[in-house]
Amino acid sequence: MFEKLLNTLGVSVTEINRDIAKKAAKIRAEYKMFKSMDALQLAAATLTGCDLFLTNDKQLKQFADIRCITVDELE
Repeated sequence: MFEKLLNTLGVSVTEINRDIAKKAAKIRAEYKMFKSMDALQLAAATLTGCDLFLTNDKQLKQFADIRCITVDELE
């Protein structure tokens, strides 16, 4: 049931794999103020071809590999 809802919305779920973990480690090394979970999410988004990352964390807008916007910018 949950998978059907996600598919209907065009949402996919990605498992963390070795490539994503390596990319996250590189992100953490470059952006030392980013938290590990943020780096994992950014790595997954980047490697799966997302073109936009929506966040409430303004500091993530510094990330250069993907366009990051805050919820406030949607208004």
